[in-house]
Amino acid sequence: MSENDKTPSVKLPSARDISRTDFTPHGINRGKGSLKRPANKADQRKKRLINTGITVIVVAVLGGVAGGAYALTRPEKDFKVSGAFNAAPKVKFPEIAPFKKSTTKVVIPGSGDVLKKGDTAFLAFASYKWTGAKKSEPQGTYKDSSQGSPITGIKVGDSTGLKPLDNALNTVKVGERLLVTMTAKDLGEQATNVGLKATDSLVFVLDVLSSPKALTGAQTDVGDAKLPKITAPKTPDAAPGFEIPKGDAPKELVVKTLIQGTGKPVAKGQALIGNYEGHIWRDNKKFDSSWDRKAPTAFEIGTGKVVKGWDEALVGVKAGSRVMIVIPPDLGYGKEGNSQAGIKGTDTLVFVVDVLDSI
Repeated sequence: MSENDKTPSVKLPSARDISRTDFTPHGINRGKGSLKRPANKADQRKKRLINTGITVIVVAVLGGVAGGAYALTRPEKDFKVSGAFNAAPKVKFPEIAPFKKSTTKVVIPGSGDVLKKGDTAFLAFASYKWTGAKKSEPQGTYKDSSQGSPITGIKVGDSTGLKPLDNALNTVKVGERLLVTMTAKDLGEQATNVGLKATDSLVFVLDVLSSPKALTGAQTDVGDAKLPKITAPKTPDAAPGFEIPKGDAPKELVVKTLIQGTGKPVAKGQALIGNYEGHIWRDNKKFDSSWDRKAPTAFEIGTGKVVKGWDEALVGVKAGSRVMIVIPPDLGYGKEGNSQAGIKGTDTLVFVVDVLDSI
């Protein structure tokens, strides 16, 4: 749960209609000249043969020179993207005007699961405004955590407005790096919002880092009547049930593992990918749930981007785990509470968090 109670959301444009621009060099124009007519037919035939041979040689030489000059001076018409997967890329822009059609290209092949409609793909990306030959302006920093997480979740096939990356992400594998260009035309009204001219494009380098599945392990009981009872969901993609006891809430942070995962532990500074639901101890009111949004989300853990209770409870938890966290006010929203969520300054919070992955 973020400090400002905002779920990170970045709308990325779709990329479709794969297209390449082809360049055809100019032909060689041969000048016209006049030749004196030979004195007789025999000399004429001999002269014609000599001239024909010279012409073939000249054309071949000129063709070779012209071809060599073209190879040396032709403009680069494609992007050069370097850098390792899951690290900031370096992008060299083409020496031509922005493409007239949106494009998608796999820069680094992946070997993970193939994405399909309904999956949530978690991406790290850098973005640029492409305004002309070799001209670009950075728009988004790779793994920018200013919105609470350095990575972004995109639900494949269920976008709004611009169909963010639906076509690009459909059938892409986890572990792939994509180069996506999107024209102002395909961006529609959003092009104006980001200051694009009609001839400009947005360019994204996207790393598909994860697409985790819901937990399926058997859940254990909390084992303490003074703590909330958490009922296992009937289906893996549903939220668990909450029952809050009538007694006073504990004064200290409580963390109980309900499903013990076997994956890699969450490290400080990583993005935790998971599902979660939060209730208020006082009245068992649900104030937030990623299960209701039907998509997991990601939060940077251990660096103050979330409430203190999350930072203290979730660092070191292994992927595949389900944990219940009881958070007293001083480790939650403090004395001010969160009026938008109905949380008072004296409220204790109860969360269930499914830790699906960490990046």
